[in-house]
Amino acid sequence: MDELRDFNALNLAMIPFDEQDCIVDNQFFLAGDFGEAGPSRNYSSDPSMVPILTAPYPFKIQAAMMQLCLGGRMRVRLNLNEYELHRNSLLIVTPGSIGQCLDISADYRIVLIALSNSYIISEQNSEGALIVRKFLSRQSLLELTEEQTSEILELCRALRKKLRQPDFRFKHEVLKGYLQVLYGEICQLMAPLVEEQDSRQGSRKRQIFDRFLEELRQHYASQRSVQFYADRLCLTPKYLSQVVYAVSGRHAGDWIRDYVVLEAKALLKSGQYTVQQVADLLNFANQSFFGVYFKKAVGCSPTAYKEM
Repeated sequence: MDELRDFNALNLAMIPFDEQDCIVDNQFFLAGDFGEAGPSRNYSSDPSMVPILTAPYPFKIQAAMMQLCLGGRMRVRLNLNEYELHRNSLLIVTPGSIGQCLDISADYRIVLIALSNSYIISEQNSEGALIVRKFLSRQSLLELTEEQTSEILELCRALRKKLRQPDFRFKHEVLKGYLQVLYGEICQLMAPLVEEQDSRQGSRKRQIFDRFLEELRQHYASQRSVQFYADRLCLTPKYLSQVVYAVSGRHAGDWIRDYVVLEAKALLKSGQYTVQQVADLLNFANQSFFGVYFKKAVGCSPTAYKEM
């Protein structure tokens, strides 16, 4: 399914930037409102802005992104979750996520960091890596205090100043050092939230649900049966369905359908595939079966959605 990962992907080469931004070898991007003189960007009206801020339809993000909100508001759907960002919100987007902007205010102000898939932050601390994975498996938004926002903003300002220094020969070394510090700060912010979640939802059922979502994220493009995921978790389909409903209030089949439909929407809107090709990519027997499945979930045919 390698071709499925490449459609209409938001990568660093697609992000517009100006002389105030920093970009390093198409692997790292830093931009935003750093409180300097001059007008702030109007993300709600400028069509050249980053798609996660403006796209009216789902799209896949092929980069790791961190968006720190400094003012205004934005409502975004990331994968199947809806978030509202306001001052002191930190949104973390993992590669392969599907995003869609639902609403954005004219006074929205952010600092944005994006990393290509090839730019690796070493996970030197296994505890920190586990904390990050646990947190992001459940949500993507961190709510910060004013002090915490200021600390992250100062790190970004210091990094930006260093990267903009002319003829600096060791940008990659400095960049990796700052990113490692930023990663450690985020681990520290996530740790108490993860511990609270574990103590509150540390039941066997919650663990099964988390594993179900992990399997679903890996296999939804090719597997749509509850039986498949139950087998992966060594459970009966009936018990898995009961657990998923008890934890989330939604049936396992609904979770599977929503992931498939979200991917289908992004593929259809990419402009790179016919309806038949989307049906093939998502492992439907034929275009007719895909059409029935999609229309039942969305309310219109794939062709109609593609042409909206």
